[in-house]
Parts: sequence; C-alpha cells; structure tokens
Amino acid sequence: MNLLEAMEERHAVRNYTDEPLTADQITALETAIGEANAAHGLNIQLIHDVPDAFGGCPTHYGRFRNVRNLIALIGRDAADGTADLDERAGHAGELLALTAVTLGLDTSWVVLHETDAHDGKWTLGEGGRMPAAITLGHGARPGRPHRSKPAEELTAVEQGSYADAPAWFRHGIEAAMLAPSALGKQPFRFTLLADGHTVKAETLEGVQAEIGLGIAKLHFELAAADADFVWA
Repeated sequence: MNLLEAMEERHAVRNYTDEPLTADQITALETAIGEANAAHGLNIQLIHDVPDAFGGCPTHYGRFRNVRNLIALIGRDAADGTADLDERAGHAGELLALTAVTLGLDTSWVVLHETDAHDGKWTLGEGGRMPAAITLGHGARPGRPHRSKPAEELTAVEQGSYADAPAWFRHGIEAAMLAPSALGKQPFRFTLLADGHTVKAETLEGVQAEIGLGIAKLHFELAAADADFVWA
C-alpha cells in the first residue's frame, strides 16, 4: 500500500486491542519520525506499548479506549511567526499517520488537554507544546469514512472554473477532500491563482483550523507531486 492508497483506507479508530506493535513497525515509525523532526524542526515522540499512552490527559473531543500507542506531535512556535506550529504538526503528523496505515495500523487524530501535567510519557522541553497527537494500534473494530465537503466548496479558481482547472489541481483537491479535520468541518480553502501554477492555501473559521490546513496541504502535495506548482 502506498501513501495515496492509505488516504483512502485511513478512517479514525478510537478503540484498540491489546495487540502490541511489532519491532519492524516501531523501527519504521521511529525512522519516519526522525525524518519529520528534521524536516519540520519538531520534537515528535513515539510512545508505545504502555497501559495509558495519554498519560492521564483528558481529550478535547471523542471517546477513546485502550490507547497504548501514541505519536506526540511536539514542537515550539517560531519566534517570527512564519512557520506556525499547528500547521507544521498537521503536515508532519498526517504523513506519519499515513505511514502507520501502510504498516497495517489503525490511527486517529486527537487533541489532549493538560499535556504539561501528564505522568511522564513524553517530554515537552523548554517552550514546547503539543497541539495534537495521533493514536495508533490495532482497532477493535473498523473505522468509518467521514463526510467530505464537495470540491467546489474547498476551492476557488481565479481564471475559469474548477471544472476547467488542470488535472493536477483537481487531483490535489480530491486528496484534500479525504483529509481529516476537527469535527469533520474541513475549514480550509485552496485557490488556484491566475498564473495557473501557484496555489494559495488558507484557513477558514473552525476548530483547530491550522492543524487541518497542514493535513490538507500534505494530502494535496502527495496527489499533485508530479506537477510544477508552488505555494503562495
């Protein structure tokens, strides 16, 4: 299974079995996490095979059971504000979630409260925070597809219409439609600018919108990887 196929297969799972991760899965995840940290300036950490990977922290929404494995998306906000931590965490985290799916694992995004007062499962470090995390493991039951907004609601095209947009842009939008977001609201928009190869991605009003934008941008990039486009 490749990453594009993983987008189709990935559905949120919040109830897990006791089956542990294999040594190969752990190695692959730790390698991917190291690459993500280097690429995005983050301090992502893998917690695995513990009784409560949440460390006693309450969830923002959603009921979870038997979470024994977690990818803690940790980093620091940029001093100049040019690289938003939430967006970086969304982008890097979704690549890790899709990687986990290719390894035969189930996943779900989760936002935790009181992450600085947990019982020792991760380290925030000076100035660090954890805007979100990803649960993973073997689901007790399959996840279900989430609702997606129509493509036309997620896009704008400065010259022409969405139907007339280049195939790479439409492929990117179709992938973005599969992006998970808080409460399934997908608060983002992609605009194809008049030059035909520049894409503006922006948040709309919504819960954890910046995280959702990072996730959606990762989906778009993977689907439009062969195109000559740039972000505005």
